[in-house]
Order: sequence, then structure tokens, then C-alpha cells
Amino acid sequence: MPKTVLKTHSLTKTYGSFTALDSVSLTLHQGDIYGLIGRNGAGKTTFFKCVMGLAKPSGGTIEIGGKKISLSSARRQIGFLINSAFFPYLSARQNLEYLCRVKGIKSKDEVERLLDLVGLSGVKKPFKAFSMGMKQRLGLAGALLGDPPIVILDEPVNGLDPQGIADIRAIIKRENEQNGTTFMISSHILGELDLVATRFGFIEQGRLLQEISHEDLHQHTKKSLVVGVDDAEKALEVLKKRLKINNVTVRGKQLMLDNQIGKSSDIARALVGAGLELQHLAPQETTLEEYFIRLIGGEDV
Repeated sequence: MPKTVLKTHSLTKTYGSFTALDSVSLTLHQGDIYGLIGRNGAGKTTFFKCVMGLAKPSGGTIEIGGKKISLSSARRQIGFLINSAFFPYLSARQNLEYLCRVKGIKSKDEVERLLDLVGLSGVKKPFKAFSMGMKQRLGLAGALLGDPPIVILDEPVNGLDPQGIADIRAIIKRENEQNGTTFMISSHILGELDLVATRFGFIEQGRLLQEISHEDLHQHTKKSLVVGVDDAEKALEVLKKRLKINNVTVRGKQLMLDNQIGKSSDIARALVGAGLELQHLAPQETTLEEYFIRLIGGEDV
């Protein structure tokens, strides 16, 4: 059983009549790269801020290493990138050196190591002149400062080009594999998150809908059967009445059937026999984005 390093119990945060977090009970295991997935306003950043002590929960509890965190000392185990807020007139090196003093890190090699790691070694211009991608790279370096066992990254690839995104992915994997760093990451680029995360949590309107491992997710989604027909509503009726298949999602003129790949021939015969034009029938592994959209009820991210 993997060790639990972060756990929330019914974590709730309200702002007046608005509920940003609604009884979120989430578990982060040691060694996870945990992808927290949700739309804008779903509660991801609010969750991170509550964990980091930047927002006070309205209810519930937070545990780090099995201890409820009423003291700031527990939070020192966590590095975080929630926004790239640095001193605008200082360089990358100067900003990291300042953070080292704040965190009590005395190693002279730490700043150079991290600047090399994120590709900012030798950059002398001030932070205010950085591109968004450079700011994100420095934010990642700041989160990794001092080798914290847990690192929280809120949209770490925001503003990066494809090569920059691949570089950040490689850094996260390297730190996870070589140093055992546990990550919790949010990102709008779900295809990228799918390449790096080992577990996922799906949040919608402040509620945690599901937690699932990468392996279990893809075991489930790879069994989908996609059927294209000229009349989706009629096809849905045929599947339900003739074949007793009820787990069907309709998207335009396509139907997505879970766990029905073995019945492909029966499905084709039933649809054609009912006078429908069968345009497409093939197994398909659902992408992470498609799985999320189906989970929240078919709305766009």
C-alpha cells in the first residue's frame, strides 16, 4: 500500500453564497504524479491555495504526512508554482538566491543546478523582461528549490512552446524518478498531462468526481466502440431494445459504447437490419480529454 503524503477530508471553501470547494476528499500518494483536471473555475487553484495556506478553508481538514496541518511547518515540505510572482527588477539568479535565503537553503550549488535544469542559466535580464514561458520556467525552479518531497504546479506549461512543454515534462519525470518527488499538477493541455501523470482526479463545480490511476483509466477507455450512423437516435433505440445495450453516449451521429468490442458483429447486423446506414464501426481508445468531457456530462472543457 503506497504511503499517503497528502490527504484532505471534506475540504470546503465558500465565498459568500458561492461554494468553490464542496467536500473534497482527495488522496496523494508518495511518488504520484497526480493530474488534477477541471475546467476554469472548477476549484483547482482554490484547492491548491487551501493546501498551501494561501486561503483559509471553510470546513474539512488537510493532512500532510498523516498530520493535520495547523502549523506552517508542515507546509514547508511542499514546493509550489501557483503564479510566477518574482521581484520584477531582479534576474532569475537573484530571485532564486533571495528564495534560498528565505528558505534557509545554504547550498551554493542549488541555484546553479536549478537554472541549468530549467534552461535559464546565463540569462541576465530582469524578470519583468521575461516571456511567459521564461516566467514559468523560473516558477518551476522556485518550486523545486531545496528538493521538497511534494511539489504543486498550477498550469506549469502555460505560455510554453512545444519544445518548452516537452522540456518541462522531462524535468518532472526526472525529478520524480531520480529524487522520488511527488507532484500534483493542473493543466488545460490534457493530452500533455496524460503523458506524465500516474493518477488523475477530476473536479467539477468544486466537487471531486473521481480519482483513478493512469493504468485503470486506459484499461477502461480502450474498450470503447465507436459507431457512426445516419440516425443516432434510431440507432440508440435499436441498441437498447434489441441488444439490451444501455451504456451508450451519443455525440452527433456517433455513438460511443463501453465494453462492447466483442459484440461488434451483432451490433452491425442489428443496425443494418433496422434499415440504418452504418458509416463507421471501430474500437477506439478514448483520450483523456474525451473521458473528462463524458464524465462531466458532455460539455466542452
